[in-house]
Amino acid sequence: MISTITANSETSYPLIDIEELKRKGKVFRENAGASVIDIGDKIALVEFHTKANSLTGDITDMLSAAVQEGVEKFDAIVIGNRGRHFSAGANLSMLLESARAGKYKEMEQTMRQLQETNMLLKYGPVPVVAAPFSNALGGGAEIVLHSSRVVAAEDLHIGLVEAGVGLIPAGGGTKEFRLRALSNFAEEGNTDLISALQNVFKTILSAKVSGNGDEAKHLFLANTDIVVPFKQSPIELAKQVALELVQTGYHIAGPKTDIPVPGRTGISIFQNRIDHMLDSKAITEHDAVIALHIAKILCGGDVPSGIATEQQFLDLEREAFISLLSTQKTQERIEFLLKNNKPLHN
Repeated sequence: MISTITANSETSYPLIDIEELKRKGKVFRENAGASVIDIGDKIALVEFHTKANSLTGDITDMLSAAVQEGVEKFDAIVIGNRGRHFSAGANLSMLLESARAGKYKEMEQTMRQLQETNMLLKYGPVPVVAAPFSNALGGGAEIVLHSSRVVAAEDLHIGLVEAGVGLIPAGGGTKEFRLRALSNFAEEGNTDLISALQNVFKTILSAKVSGNGDEAKHLFLANTDIVVPFKQSPIELAKQVALELVQTGYHIAGPKTDIPVPGRTGISIFQNRIDHMLDSKAITEHDAVIALHIAKILCGGDVPSGIATEQQFLDLEREAFISLLSTQKTQERIEFLLKNNKPLHN
């Protein structure tokens, strides 16, 4: 379904005063990390309010509550806020602390919860419209990618940046970016699976972030997504898109079970590319370890070529994330970034 709503700078929608709505008692649910606010017309706004809007269990709890508990009160959900960032992603301090304490089972469960929440956003009973702006990084980008539609600000810097700290996108981001990229590739008439996967591989391994909304649309978003004009808040337009989705009877089928994968054949191709990058010193040895994990996920694992389910990709993501988090070099990368605000190429 193609939206009839466009980012026309001459079209203005009523300003949504979030703080005034809170004062009027329009908060449906809230906790320390997020609030679910009734913004009228049976639309809910999920607002994050952690430091830098980094993801926590409180945020995933509120996203789930908006979908599961709010379904009888709300017809659609918008995810957005008026902070400095849409979401800076994972809380790296907490990750490092958990890793050094050996709490890998707890971290695996945390990643599973984020995956389940994102799949609920994608396949739940109501449409979800993300309104990202400024930084939507790591887990923040994963939430955006799992939304039904995206209405992005022109200043959007979105990226799956986990490789920069020695990890991989494991909230469903590797899987979802793969699905979006292959869909865009098919729309352009390209049916070469490996070529499409190589583009995804390069973007994830390089931790590439969009420079603006237009580049974000080219790299990560779908043709049906919208970029609003500069200095215009995306929340108001996101509400209109949400209303349109409701009015046109938006529905999405369940999780995909027939995703083509090249399996071992594809992994072998990527291994050759990784070896070449390593030999030419384009990447470090730890980069090569990360790269192989990315390749294995994109190719559907160490299996014959065939088809896979979304859940299989999610399982591979969690396994790779925990494996990398347990390494000393990944922990050194996280610590260095926290102390110096720049990446370590160890």
